[in-house]
Amino acid sequence: MARSPRCGDAAGRPGALGEGRIRVSRETVQSALRVHAGRFVGDGVHPVDLDTIIAGVRRWDEWFPAWAAIGDRYQRLADEALQTGDTTTAGEWLWQASISYHYAQFLFFHDPERRESGQRKKQELYDRAAPLLVPPARRFGVPLDEAVVPGFLRLPPGRGPFPLVVLLGGLESTKEESYHFENMLLKRGVATCTFDGPGQGEMWFQVRLRPDFERYTSAVLDWLEGQPEIDPGRVGILGRSLGGYYAIRSAALDPRIKACVAWGPLYDMSSWDHMAVLTRLGFQYVSGQPSEAAAKAYLHAAVTLAGVAERVRCPVYVLHGAKDDLIPLSHVERLDREIRHAPQKRIVIEPDGNHCCHNLYPIVRPRMADWLARALVSPCC
Repeated sequence: MARSPRCGDAAGRPGALGEGRIRVSRETVQSALRVHAGRFVGDGVHPVDLDTIIAGVRRWDEWFPAWAAIGDRYQRLADEALQTGDTTTAGEWLWQASISYHYAQFLFFHDPERRESGQRKKQELYDRAAPLLVPPARRFGVPLDEAVVPGFLRLPPGRGPFPLVVLLGGLESTKEESYHFENMLLKRGVATCTFDGPGQGEMWFQVRLRPDFERYTSAVLDWLEGQPEIDPGRVGILGRSLGGYYAIRSAALDPRIKACVAWGPLYDMSSWDHMAVLTRLGFQYVSGQPSEAAAKAYLHAAVTLAGVAERVRCPVYVLHGAKDDLIPLSHVERLDREIRHAPQKRIVIEPDGNHCCHNLYPIVRPRMADWLARALVSPCC
């Protein structure tokens, strides 16, 4: 089995992007905005803040400081709100600062030092926000091997035990990014759990991307079974993009998962050569490989649902955009053929959807939340 470099390995050093700095330009900015603008707003960035980015950022190297300035402004506002005792407002503004720093370091793989500073700042801001959110986010850490898996648990109003959905990020997503989707589930009476797995967020500093992400999901489920507010018989999972791949793997290999949403999922790395340069650089970065060629070889061996997807035995909802220019529709077509043993299967292809249908976020996200809430009321398997 291909091995993932750990923090401190030569191949995993933060500055070891061995093929040099990529060329970045206005076209890079426009490409990021074209593909991800709906994601930014759907994940909680205020449209006025996005307008500031659109109007002010001309070159990719301006991206980080522009977003960071927005984050710093929200942090100052939050500190002022805390001084006047307005803790709910302070929590929201601290989270707004956190998501701003998240998108500061978003896809900024060509500048590891700045990216890592953004990751740490985002984490610091979310940790401050967590106890002030409504409902609050409870931080936990689960030991696994030589690492500690960090995550947050949020509970809906009322008395448990509650059904729960585990939310997984993808290539550049982390646990702090899911706040708005969490709120949709919490309104539907479903608890939420987010965590960083190998190569993501805080975990990147401990363990790079590796083939067995499902072990980390299962370790978190072990911890959740000990929480009296959670019904361990009603646990679902949702993953976005590469997280959709992780969600399918987790559902296939841990029977405790009773419903699975794969949101714009990857099947394998067969489309590597057609991916944007920032995406390929991102995969090199999170896997800790010394070159793009090494990353391609490692990931082709490490990332595949072949022989795994067919083991899924819970209801599955797959969402994909027909105009996704990152993950071709062929990935979903193959996944559809292989999850034939799922007791229920819903494949939704949005004709006008881009990657993860971010351009349709007001429509597709509530539908996924509704499906999960219904699936976990009385699981069929």
